[in-house]
Amino acid sequence: MPGRRDARVEDAERWVFNRLAAAYQSRPGYPAALVDRLAELAGPGGRVVDLGAGTGDLAIPLASRGLSVAAVEPARRMLDVLERRAAERGIAVQASPAVQESASVRATAPLDEGASRAASAAAPGHDNTLLTVHAAAEATGLGAASFDLAIVADALHWLDPELAGAEIARLLAPGGAFAIVEVELLPSPFSDALWPQLQAHNPKARPRALDLSGARMHLFSLTTPGAERLAETFDCEHTLSPDAAASVVASLSFVGPALSPAALESLTRWAAEHARAGGAVWRRRLHLRWARRSRPRK
Repeated sequence: MPGRRDARVEDAERWVFNRLAAAYQSRPGYPAALVDRLAELAGPGGRVVDLGAGTGDLAIPLASRGLSVAAVEPARRMLDVLERRAAERGIAVQASPAVQESASVRATAPLDEGASRAASAAAPGHDNTLLTVHAAAEATGLGAASFDLAIVADALHWLDPELAGAEIARLLAPGGAFAIVEVELLPSPFSDALWPQLQAHNPKARPRALDLSGARMHLFSLTTPGAERLAETFDCEHTLSPDAAASVVASLSFVGPALSPAALESLTRWAAEHARAGGAVWRRRLHLRWARRSRPRK
């Protein structure tokens, strides 16, 4: 994403999702079938790094399935929500050391000796822990070859493919898998009525799917070179309450941070009224693409 390379996690204004954390809590989570599939890719007791973890829609259920998960997120307020939600589920949360307090996404050079020791300590073990990491996906500060599965879910369009690919390649253990989850919004009476409203309030809104094929291929070529790439789909739908419909609309990056307070209030009021009068079904198709890194020959 343009301008991301010099962004620092301490600069809260550079990370738009700090302004979306409250609304994100109403977004429908991922279906159990997808979470189960990712758990299979990680293996029993596996170590998972969730890059761009948001409020924990994947990190928390994966930790609940007995995996050790590192949730990496540059928006501190999103991590605050994740930590609270995990605690409510009875999941023990450990905050990472301060090794990445001064990291920018450009920081892909090897860490110095002291930082390397701290980063290695930060990597989760096989003890079903949930580690929260306030960092960008391009520079996590985590130990090398520490993870059996790396995930980028509904975040590919925000990453710098070159830097993120190099970092994921560093994080993956031999035989580890890399998975991308992309979200396609499917037609429904609610979403079909929403798009004209979005365009009216923000003509620059791009609610339809972006072409992420270039970024996706770049990441796979860096993280799992030469490996077979597999694809699966998972369809799901959720009926939103009026309040949830308003929050889900506000959570969209081209809505909440992009509109004036008056325009945002108008759009979210429309969403709530539409849900109240005619219902609001949120339909999605989740595209899982993954590949496994080959193990070195003995």
